[in-house]
Amino acid sequence: MDKTPSQVLKAEGSKKSSSSIPHSTKHLPKFPDEDTTAQWIWPPFAGRNILENVFKYALRPRLQSDGTWIINAKNDWRCFSKSHWLYPSADKAQDALRANMCMHLQCSPLLSEQRCVAVAANIKNTWRLWQIVHIETTLAKDLEKALQENELDKLALKTLICATRYADALQKYIHYPPLLNLTLENLGIDAEQQLVYLNYVDDNVTNIVQPRTKATFIDTIKQAFADPITKARLHDVASMVNAFEQIEAVEQQYLVELLIQLFHKE
Repeated sequence: MDKTPSQVLKAEGSKKSSSSIPHSTKHLPKFPDEDTTAQWIWPPFAGRNILENVFKYALRPRLQSDGTWIINAKNDWRCFSKSHWLYPSADKAQDALRANMCMHLQCSPLLSEQRCVAVAANIKNTWRLWQIVHIETTLAKDLEKALQENELDKLALKTLICATRYADALQKYIHYPPLLNLTLENLGIDAEQQLVYLNYVDDNVTNIVQPRTKATFIDTIKQAFADPITKARLHDVASMVNAFEQIEAVEQQYLVELLIQLFHKE
């Protein structure tokens, strides 16, 4: 019986400690280049165009504290490679590429078309997998800007729009496998005004945000918005609450009430 994407990647992860793969921190990781063939890129045509955009500038991989390699390209592309996305053979790398392709397809309603997966031949006959995604302005940044508005009616409306977008993402994601970490920092709006996920797709996401009940759904939104609202330090809370109460948003009324509660606590 064929393995699921999760089974493939977990099997690879369980083997990495006993394999002969060199430790990922000893060398800068190899990145796909102009000679990378279509069999190592998904989707092949769009992925090739994405890689050509990334190649335009010098790439500087940086190792994060969790072992993830990240490249922030100057033209708004970000590349991710987890420490265990390193494989001792072409066959295992192909298995991982297919598993990544399946995971991306499973979560496609929240993923931008400006995203691809590619594999590069690494040092000592190993193979490294990368996920590449176009970076947009995050909901976290949108919320920060909204809370800096001088006009309270604009502040209230833009904050509600941000909350509505976040709630929409959480509601959509209930129906998909736990492969994304839906925080305000990991979500953005693309050029087509579509809500998109900006981080890597992985079946081993820690502290994952995926509320399954109405109570946890509301609590997740509260937790995401409480700290930014507190940091905004708005002094005229009464006028702020009045601005929210003037918004006619029947379907989002629960969000209006939630935000009013948070501003009262501030």
